[in-house]
Amino acid sequence: MNLETGVEVLRGGDAKGNGMIIRLRLPSGREIIGIATENDYGGEWDLGPTWNYLVRGDRSFLVDTGNKGMGRRILDAMDYVGFRPQDLDFVVVSHGHEDHDGGLCEIGRSTGADIVAHENYEPLIRYYPGETPPSAFPDFPASCWHCPMPRTFSDTHCLHYHKERSTLKVQPISGTGNELCQGVRAWHTPGHCPDSLAIFIDNEAILPGDTVLPDITPLPTQERMFHLTKAVLPDEYAEPDHIYGLRAYLRTLKGLKDATADRPGMLVLQAHRLFYNSGWNEIDLSLRVDELFEHHIQRCGAILDILRDGPKTAEQISLEYFEPSLLKGYGILLAVGEILSHAELLSSCGDVVFLTEDKVEATGTRNFESLIRDLSPRNVSI
Repeated sequence: MNLETGVEVLRGGDAKGNGMIIRLRLPSGREIIGIATENDYGGEWDLGPTWNYLVRGDRSFLVDTGNKGMGRRILDAMDYVGFRPQDLDFVVVSHGHEDHDGGLCEIGRSTGADIVAHENYEPLIRYYPGETPPSAFPDFPASCWHCPMPRTFSDTHCLHYHKERSTLKVQPISGTGNELCQGVRAWHTPGHCPDSLAIFIDNEAILPGDTVLPDITPLPTQERMFHLTKAVLPDEYAEPDHIYGLRAYLRTLKGLKDATADRPGMLVLQAHRLFYNSGWNEIDLSLRVDELFEHHIQRCGAILDILRDGPKTAEQISLEYFEPSLLKGYGILLAVGEILSHAELLSSCGDVVFLTEDKVEATGTRNFESLIRDLSPRNVSI
């Protein structure tokens, strides 16, 4: 299906896609309604709106619920297209970031629909009084024990969201393929988030959340986060690089490429920038995965080049690598996170050593490219 010709715009939006409502009909006859909700953090790190998808069939379900305060917008959009919110059977959370589950509580209360998420989601949204690691925020759920944002930001923007979310009753699904309803399967796709899911619909469309995006690549987690959250996660998640970090993300990308290799025309409905800069962004999943691999190989090489002058902190590397416009405000914190996730991969193959928690030194080797290309794919099957 071609987005340019296959999309029916039910309500227009702005140049980024904010406010749009679209309809797609798959060859199987299933209908997907895309609802774009505002997701503006300001600055140059602009993802565009969150695209939430209402999938209609024998059972109707919603994938994602936008950022905080967007639940009512999505419910109104359902009314706009003639769908009764109370007919919603369940809601799937693609991953536990606020721009994807921010409206979850309101939609859950209003519809009574079941909430479905990966089994890592529920333990991460809970609070553990008295068990919080010493280096973590004691009054935050496990998902944000590693939060890089200053308290002035998190206290203003996050506390109510976290406390409300922690009360949710969630139906967990495991890491292997799970049939959500006839023709719809969910697969665990960690790397950007330890509970990320991709939703395959009728072997004709994939909703990958933030795992595959056009123009931009999602922020990888860091393997060090595993050591903060290990105690609250299911026992089978025993290795850091299986659910956290750049290696986990790259394995997931390989798995998605392999799973869709015999379906080159599969429609990709990503969670951001489906429509952006006044145009549609259609993704060829195989080509996009190849581009993302080359991007991360290039970045690892650039980090080693920067380290030729001697050891540097992640912030110092960020200042040399990223455009100054991307480092304004909280942008520097996101940039440091990006660099640290790459430094962990470089450390795993001996190309750098960590001198402190955020300072690295190059060893003189360049093993990273072979490591990246030889990573085994995550098991994803449709």
